[in-house]
Amino acid sequence: MLKVVAVVDKTGTALDRLAKGVAPYHDNLDYVVCDVHPKRPDPEQIQRFEDAARTADIIDFQYFRTAQMLVDKYDWLKEKTLILTHNNPYSIYEQDWHDFDRLVANNKTMLTDLKKHTGREIDYISLATEPNFWEYNLDWQPNKRVLMVANRIEAKKGIIEVAIACGDLGLTFVLVGAVSDPMYFHSILQTGTVEFHEQISDDELRKLYHTSSVLVCNSVDDFESGTLPVLEAMQCGTPVLTRNVGHIPELNDSKNMKILPSEPNNIESISTMLTDMLNDKKELEELRQNAWNTAKGFNMQRRAYEYQRLYRSTIEGESVSVIVPIFDKPDTIRACLNAISNQTHKNIEIIVCDETIEAEHKTLVAEISKMINLPVKYIHSGQDDYGLARARNMGIIAATGDVLVFCDERMIMEEDAVQVFVDNLVEKAWLFGKKGVDKNTFVENFSCVSRTELIEAGMFNERITQYGGMSQEIRSRTRAQHFTHRYIPEAKCNPMGKSSNRTRKRKEIIAMKDLLWKVGL
Repeated sequence: MLKVVAVVDKTGTALDRLAKGVAPYHDNLDYVVCDVHPKRPDPEQIQRFEDAARTADIIDFQYFRTAQMLVDKYDWLKEKTLILTHNNPYSIYEQDWHDFDRLVANNKTMLTDLKKHTGREIDYISLATEPNFWEYNLDWQPNKRVLMVANRIEAKKGIIEVAIACGDLGLTFVLVGAVSDPMYFHSILQTGTVEFHEQISDDELRKLYHTSSVLVCNSVDDFESGTLPVLEAMQCGTPVLTRNVGHIPELNDSKNMKILPSEPNNIESISTMLTDMLNDKKELEELRQNAWNTAKGFNMQRRAYEYQRLYRSTIEGESVSVIVPIFDKPDTIRACLNAISNQTHKNIEIIVCDETIEAEHKTLVAEISKMINLPVKYIHSGQDDYGLARARNMGIIAATGDVLVFCDERMIMEEDAVQVFVDNLVEKAWLFGKKGVDKNTFVENFSCVSRTELIEAGMFNERITQYGGMSQEIRSRTRAQHFTHRYIPEAKCNPMGKSSNRTRKRKEIIAMKDLLWKVGL
């Protein structure tokens, strides 16, 4: 199983939440999150990192100072594939970052700046939240509570100005964060309007979003790359008032938030904007609805998918997803997956789509995945029907590869089959290989095609609900869309056992042939 170690600065931070937030969507990887303090790492942190990193394929650094410290400390790290995500705009110009194989920006301003500074291609992966946790509050009502959420309470966050404005307006100022500047924090408390929360749980933070009228972000320029609380508030339905910093330019559509037009120290501007917002309940409700429409696209599942594509792009060769529907041949599953893992082409993920009703083979697939150094994703697609089209479509949607190879469970690929397919794939071609002594007639159960092209063609037809019409339908439809179906005899597999017994499926075959005839195929 491909092993990735994500490295953050410390637990409980926004970076830690981001790294751990994608973990449930990385179940096809051996994905470990390690926290290592960039200046004062304790021996246990260092040991945990060493233990994880020495056996890792990819090290995914989420904090630049920790990355700098560890790369300087361990020469052997340079033998690994190293990725660095810049989450701080001021980090961009500190060096040329030549030690890292890939660089990632989490907002588009940083993307442009990194390209100019390094002269390299930069990957863009946006910040994200988990929408199933940061739930939209249907019962929200405006009140006199104004919220700020800061990882570190310091002057660059522009907190005291918001506290003073709230005091002048008779509002409760709710502040969440960790104290990094005690004198500054004391000054904030002196305003007399503060309800302070330190080291609270995500559940408690969600409750504060749900019970606040406005979230404010008042940070100085070139300091924030996020902020993550803006996205969390938007998901929860809390109206946002923010300066145009970090990722705000790509989130703001002029209808989903209010932008502070002034510098962070302009208390009068903050007071005016808060007054105008709180006096217009209709506008607040519109901001809530529009904010959710934006934030729903910045979710953890998409972020995890983008990182998996990034991880795979560091491996040599075209990215291939091998889709393996399985149903009633557990004795062949192990042989099939082992043959895929032994391919000469190495940039492969395996997507197993289990058509059985009760997810009968999940444990077996999990056991196999631990033994091979490829990502293996298990999808339970089964219902009480003939679900081959559905299973393949679920695999297509989950795939992170640019190239799809379909390999039914009884097909045991020869070790160069995927490479032969990749070498012969051209635009609008659907390749099919040699299955034992098969004739050169297109059947998709051992084949190769572009993922994008197949999605645009409509994927597999889930109206084919019985045995006997799948190949004819997909062949006819894609041919009408100007696909060519090419036989590649050098791409070989050795079928185990027999295919479905056609003599026992005569009624199903007739039903599907009638269906296809009715639609003109």
